[in-house]
Amino acid sequence: MSVSVQFIQGLDEEISGISLRKRRDTGTKMVVLFFERVAAIEKGRSFVNQVDKLFLRDEEGEIQVSPNGIKFTFVDDDTLSQAECSFDVHSEAWERVMRFFHRYADVHGFEFSEPNV
Repeated sequence: MSVSVQFIQGLDEEISGISLRKRRDTGTKMVVLFFERVAAIEKGRSFVNQVDKLFLRDEEGEIQVSPNGIKFTFVDDDTLSQAECSFDVHSEAWERVMRFFHRYADVHGFEFSEPNV
């Protein structure tokens, strides 16, 4: 099975960046995904309702997460520059989500690195 991320089932998205964070107030871990393109928009499908699920699929199965929000940045009012999708990961799911992102990184040539502080 391939490793994929989907806003709409059956339509793969390509992540351009991944940021792992921790909320200072609660300690909850959070993932922020960055996209330069969003296939769901480009294929003529729209987000008619709020996106309430993001599907992460790999050889272990499917993880459904609920985005905190999706932020779209446009250039010239109609050209997507970047999309940013964030979601919280609770402690019991953290290891599974990390296994998924390590697989995604391996397939798509990403490297994990420590932030410059």
